[in-house]
Amino acid sequence: MTNWIWAEMFTLGVLTVFLLRTTLAHVITWRYLRGREEPSRLSAELPSISIIKPVRGLDQEAEENFLSFTESGYPAPLEVIFCVEEREDPAVPLIQRLIANCQPPAPIRLVFSKRQDQRELGKALNLIAGAKESKHDVLVLSDSDVRNTPGFLEELVRPLSDPRVGMSYACPVYKGAKDWGAGLMALTVNETILALAIAPPFAAIGSAMAIRKEVLRAIGGLTPLRHRIGVDAALGLAVRGKGYRIALIRSPVTIIHPRGRFTDWWRQIHRWLVTIRLYLGPRFLGIPFYTFPILWASLYFMLTLFAGSAARGLAVMVLILAARLSSLVLVNLFFAKEPAVWRYLWLLPALEILTLTLWLESYFNPYVVWRGKRYRVISDATVRPVR
Repeated sequence: MTNWIWAEMFTLGVLTVFLLRTTLAHVITWRYLRGREEPSRLSAELPSISIIKPVRGLDQEAEENFLSFTESGYPAPLEVIFCVEEREDPAVPLIQRLIANCQPPAPIRLVFSKRQDQRELGKALNLIAGAKESKHDVLVLSDSDVRNTPGFLEELVRPLSDPRVGMSYACPVYKGAKDWGAGLMALTVNETILALAIAPPFAAIGSAMAIRKEVLRAIGGLTPLRHRIGVDAALGLAVRGKGYRIALIRSPVTIIHPRGRFTDWWRQIHRWLVTIRLYLGPRFLGIPFYTFPILWASLYFMLTLFAGSAARGLAVMVLILAARLSSLVLVNLFFAKEPAVWRYLWLLPALEILTLTLWLESYFNPYVVWRGKRYRVISDATVRPVR
């Protein structure tokens, strides 16, 4: 009986940590999101920008995504550079058509990256090629599946008017889910803003980032990072290492993802967790103690059931479910602005089981897949291609 009591107390303690951490994350997040921009930053003249889009294959709604940048209405000079590895890539004809139809003042270019060795990750390789060909002093590094929204580019680059800020980035949200696979991705990603609110200061997410060339030169450019998984985290570490701040903007970056396959979700989350494990180090071990509240609440209910006090366990279960759903609804309603995800709330228990399985797998399976290519991840966060 004593063992059951200690097990109950431990489980209840974990759930208490989840509630306190979630509450703290919401307080910090909403205070930040409701804050006002500094007057000096709002009045700062917008810089000329080079938008670098690493591309491999055709994402869902690729043409609309690309057009949202080439026809962005950004009020200062800009260029859009699409960077591709192979000339046979299916995205090349689309990009060439956009170039043919291009009207000033948004010049569009297509650049092919050149591989120096097989260990280079395609995304880093394309970013290097785009940075080399760029004309302007501010670079916007944006994934191919990102959809630009009115005012987003302006907000992304404004923090760089402060010389103390070396890089800015936006938190991604997945929108437009029309099946459970896409809904699963939205449930996984859209609350990331809460984690970023209390994340290490080097954290950055590569869906959309902006950096000045002088900062890029100060860290030795992108070339030293070309073998590393998680180029966004590696870039953030390098920028912080030179004493610069990293700014998280208040608006999310939108990824339109109407349909998804479970296998693609599994590979992507596995790759992310392997990357996070390498950059977080021992702190990665703590993830299960604040990430899977429904599983912990279920365990607590089972313990109280065996102890003959199921009512207490049921009350805790209801509390945890209410807290979990409230957190999800608040973020998707006011930050992601994605009501479609509510149709997939029934996936939450399965999501926790699957994510816990992937967390365990990240320790034992070093093989990841990026855009159809398989790599083995080494302990120093570099990769080796797998034939």
